[in-house]
Amino acid sequence: MQKFVISEGRRGQLAVVVVATVFIVIGSMLTGLVVRSIHTLTNTADTIDDRRARHATAGALQSLRKQLGATVRDNAYWDDAFEEVNSDARVDWTVENWGSTSADYPLYDTAIVVDSHNLPVIAYRNGTPMDVSPAQFFNSFDALLKAARQIGPSDPVPVHFVHSSAGTALIGAAAIQPFELDPSIKPENFYVLVFAKHITPQVVAEISETFNISGLSLDAYPIPGRLEAMLTDVVGNKVAVFTWPPEAPGTKSYARVEDDLWTAGAVLVLFLCGIGAVGAVTVRSLKASESRSRHKALHDALTGLLNRAGLLEGIAKASAEANSDNTAVWLHFIDLDGFKGVNDAWGHTVGDELIAAVARRLTDTLPESATIARMGGDEFAIVTVEKPSVLRTHDVGHQIQAALGAVFEIGGRTIEIGASVGVAISPCGGVETGELIRRADIALYRAKDLGRGVTIEFEDSFDDDTDRQANLEAQLRTTLANGGIDVSFQPLVDAQSGMICSVEALARWVTDGGNRIGPDVFIPLAERSGLIDLLGLQVLKKSLQAAAAWPEIGLAVNVSPLQLKNPRFVKQVTDALTSAGFDPGRLSIELTEGVLISNPDQARRAIDGLKAAGIKIALDDFGSGFASIGTLRQFGFDRMKVDRSLILALDRDQNAGAVLHATIALANALDIPVTAEGIETEAQARILRLSGCDALQGYLFSKPISAEQVTEVYFGTSNGDRDEDQSAA
Repeated sequence: MQKFVISEGRRGQLAVVVVATVFIVIGSMLTGLVVRSIHTLTNTADTIDDRRARHATAGALQSLRKQLGATVRDNAYWDDAFEEVNSDARVDWTVENWGSTSADYPLYDTAIVVDSHNLPVIAYRNGTPMDVSPAQFFNSFDALLKAARQIGPSDPVPVHFVHSSAGTALIGAAAIQPFELDPSIKPENFYVLVFAKHITPQVVAEISETFNISGLSLDAYPIPGRLEAMLTDVVGNKVAVFTWPPEAPGTKSYARVEDDLWTAGAVLVLFLCGIGAVGAVTVRSLKASESRSRHKALHDALTGLLNRAGLLEGIAKASAEANSDNTAVWLHFIDLDGFKGVNDAWGHTVGDELIAAVARRLTDTLPESATIARMGGDEFAIVTVEKPSVLRTHDVGHQIQAALGAVFEIGGRTIEIGASVGVAISPCGGVETGELIRRADIALYRAKDLGRGVTIEFEDSFDDDTDRQANLEAQLRTTLANGGIDVSFQPLVDAQSGMICSVEALARWVTDGGNRIGPDVFIPLAERSGLIDLLGLQVLKKSLQAAAAWPEIGLAVNVSPLQLKNPRFVKQVTDALTSAGFDPGRLSIELTEGVLISNPDQARRAIDGLKAAGIKIALDDFGSGFASIGTLRQFGFDRMKVDRSLILALDRDQNAGAVLHATIALANALDIPVTAEGIETEAQARILRLSGCDALQGYLFSKPISAEQVTEVYFGTSNGDRDEDQSAA
C-alpha cells in the first residue's frame, strides 16, 4: 500500500515535471515566437520608415529642381528679356533684373548670362560680380550650356547638381528667347540664362524641416549606417550625397519594452496584446507621417488646395468614376480678372491674401464633391463628375462667377475682381487627361478674348479657329516680310474753313487671295504674335513716304500700346522721319488712354522722347474710358480726339449734347485743340463747330482713300502730273 502511494506520488511529481516541462517548452516556444514576431515588426517598421524617408528626400530633390527650373523658364522665355539682351543695354538690364537680385532672392544666389559664344555677359553671385569665370567656378558648366541650347520650348529646363568653388549647388539653364518663338530667329544665336542655388546648411535645414527628415546633412561621400540620396550632375556623375540617420521607430519601440517583455513572461497574453498595441501605434504613426508627406506633395502651400500634381490625380480618379457609372468629367479652368492690378497697386502680400480668400470662397460655394485646385499664380481648376443631363456649363460657371464677382475685404481694402472660366467635358472619362486640360485651356483663352467675366465651353470649332488663326498669322508674316501692308488716309478738315488740315493713316491688308482683312482682326493678331512692331513701323514708313508729297498738311499715325514697350520705339520713329526727310512737327502720334493707365511710367518715357524730337502727341478716343483731367495735364497732349460714341449719342440721347460740349470745353480750358471723329451728318458737324472743335473727321467729309486719291482730290493733280510739272520746271 505504501509502495502504491509512493509510486502514485512519484507519478504525480513526474506528471508535474512533465507538465511543467511542457509549459516551459510551450512558454519558450511562445516566447521565442513572440520575440521573433517582435523582431519582424521592428524590422518592418524600420524598413517602412526608411522607405518613407527616401521617398520624402526624393520628393525634396524633385521639388528643388522644379522650383529652379520654373524660375529659369519664367525668366528666359520672356519677350522683354529677349529684346533687352539683344540690345546695347543688355548689361545694365541683366544686372538690374538678375544680377542684383541674386543678393537676396530665395530661389537662386547666382545669376549668369552668356552670349552665343558662351562668353559671360554678367556673372553675379550674392549680388556682386564673380571674381572667376563661371566655367572655372562650376564643374560641367559647358555641358550644361550645351544641354540648354539643345532643348525645345516645350522640353524641361535642364537642372542638375554641380561642384562649385563654394560647395555643392543646384544649377539650371535655358536659352533666352521670345515666348512665341519666331522661326526666323536662329537658336544658335540665343543668349543663355543660368541660375544656381548653393546647398548651404540653411537650405539643408529647410529641407529637413519641410519634408520631416531628421538629421539631414550634405556630405561628399556615403556614410556607413546612414541613409542616402545621391546628387548627380548634367552628365550623370556623382556630385554629393544627402545622408541622414534612420529613425528606426520599430527598434526604438522594442528597446522601450524589452525589459518588460522578459519580466512579463508569466502574463504572455497581455504582453502580446501590449506588443500588438505598440505595433499598431508604430504603423499608424508611419502611415500618418507618409500621409503628411503625400499631402505636402499634392497640395498648394498658400491655399491648402490641390496643386497641379493633385489635380492630375483628381482628374484620373474622376475619369475612372465617370467610366464606371456612365457620367462625365467636367473640368473648369479659372483665371482671375484684375488680379495683376491688385498686385501692382498693393503688393504681393495683399495678392497672396486675395488668392487665399478666393480659395476659401470657392470651397464654401461649390459642392463638397467638387475637386478644387490651384494651378499657380491666379489660376484655379474645378473638377466635377455629373450626368450630362444634370449639370450644364453655366451652372458651375455661374456659381464661380457669382462667388468671385462679390467684393473681397482684404486688410481694410475693398477689392473687386472677376473670373474668366473655360470648360472642357470628358464623357464617361474617355478624354485623355492632357487633352482635357488642353481643351479647358483653349476655352479659357476664348473666354478672356471675349472680354473676360464669362464662361465658355470648349467646342471642336475652337481647334478650327486656332488653325485659321495660325494660318492667318503665317500669311501676315509673309505679307510683312514682303512689305505688303497698304495704307489709306482719312482727311481731317478745319472746322471753320472746311479745308483739309491733316490726314490719319489707316493700315489696310488684302491677302494674296484677294481677301480684305479688317484692322480689328489683323492688328490684335499682330499684337498676340509679336508682329506689331514690324507692322507699326511699316505703316509709319509708308505713311511718311506718301505724306512727304503734301507739305501743307499734317499726318496722324496710331500706335499700339505694345509698341511703347519697345525701348527702341522712339529711335525707330526718328530714324523713319530722317529717312523720309519729313518735318517732325507735321507728325502726330495717336495713343489710347489704356496705355496711360496700365503703364504710366513707360508711356511717360516714350512720350517725352517723342516730344523732345518735335513730334506731337494726341490722345485718341477720349470719352470712351477713364482718362481724367489729371491724365490730360500730366502727359501734356498736343491734341485730343473725341470718341465717336459721343457724337453718335447726339441722335438718341437728349443729354448727349451737354456731355459733348462739356468734354470739349474741358480740353479748351486746358488749351488742348480738339478733333471730333466719326461725323456722318451736317447736323453733327454744326454742333461740333459751335462746341469749339477745331478739326472734324468722318464720312461726311471723306472715307479713307489712297495716297493717289489724296493727291488728286485735295491738290488737284495726280502724282504723275506733279512729276511731269516738276520735270518741265
